[in-house]
Amino acid sequence: MPDIDDNLTVDITGNTASIATDFSTSGITNSHIQIVKMAWGPANTTSRITTSTPLPVDIRTITATLGVTGSVGGLGNFKMINGLCGSSTIPLVVAGTTSASYPAVQINGYVQGVTSGIPVGVTGTVSVNSTAGIRIQGITGGLEVGITGGRRLNSASDSVTVSGNVGVTGGRYLLPGYDGVRIFGGNSGETMIPVTLRSSSGASIGSSGSALNVNIVGSGFTATVNVGTLVGICQADQSVPLFVAGATAGPAVRVKGLGAGDALPVLWSTAMPVSVSGLLTVDLNLVNTALTTIQSQLVGLQTDVDYVSDIYSKLSTGINTVPVKPSQVQSGVLTISSSRTTFAQSVALYSGITIKAASSNGTKDVVISGNSPQTAGGYPLSAGQSIFIETNNLQNLFFESSGAYPVTINYIAS
Repeated sequence: MPDIDDNLTVDITGNTASIATDFSTSGITNSHIQIVKMAWGPANTTSRITTSTPLPVDIRTITATLGVTGSVGGLGNFKMINGLCGSSTIPLVVAGTTSASYPAVQINGYVQGVTSGIPVGVTGTVSVNSTAGIRIQGITGGLEVGITGGRRLNSASDSVTVSGNVGVTGGRYLLPGYDGVRIFGGNSGETMIPVTLRSSSGASIGSSGSALNVNIVGSGFTATVNVGTLVGICQADQSVPLFVAGATAGPAVRVKGLGAGDALPVLWSTAMPVSVSGLLTVDLNLVNTALTTIQSQLVGLQTDVDYVSDIYSKLSTGINTVPVKPSQVQSGVLTISSSRTTFAQSVALYSGITIKAASSNGTKDVVISGNSPQTAGGYPLSAGQSIFIETNNLQNLFFESSGAYPVTINYIAS
């Protein structure tokens, strides 16, 4: 038989605890429905429901109208709309009061009825006051709102915008003693009007930048010109000679070289006959000095030639012209077993030695150096690599392993 008591006893190994339940016979039948205390709050926060921390709920209705009695208040902004009751529209009535202690009802925006509904009727005195301007119109598709009466426009507070084409009829002629006309150019209110100047023949008068092009025709004019102290003359066409002539009444034109005592070089593209007229003076002292200098240079050249013969004799007796070739070749295998190793025998070499790390070394490198004891570094040879080293004796080279021993090298030397 099932336990149908309202409370469910749970055995907790030697201790008992009673959980309040309600045994349900309707809805969820033949089951214990636990009775709990309600609490609420955000994640990781739980507050018991009390009068100071009530449970937040939404007031909803399904089929019947929910009625609320008493005063209803709220905080923040509220949106008020018309409700529906059957097929009839319930109007939302907004009214002010005649009491001076309450402010007037403020309306911003358009005043109009519901779309396809009844327009809003306004009775009594209506005043419109706004410095920014108020747009007053009828409903869409209805009659425009007519404005009669009002006041005159004042230039200090009113402005009128006219759009479209404006025609002017009537009026009077402008008089130069009373009237003035100001013309603006362009569409942005420019105060200058571009014009085109033309000559009597109708041709346009040109300009350069902001300056007007002007030609002086007829008599000359007087001008003050500042000229620098250095003035040059150039000849654009090199085929036309530039003539330099002195004046018969003034000093002669002097022609001289670049330096104080330099001669004037006379050059021409082809051979030209040169003649000397008048007395020609030869300074023998200058000729003797030049010949003496040449003689001393010839004596020095003879001494240098003697040095050449001495060098030749020394080369022919002191230098072997034929290199000595090795008479035998050394080859073999060297195993580096446990420490730094060199060749056991002292063998003289004329050329050098080629060393190759054995492929059986695997990942171990053979390190080659030329000092004993080794200070730092060395040349590593990975398995299969080779190197040629010039040396005059096998025992000049030392070998060791970069890792575990043994490692092996193959060599050939001469």
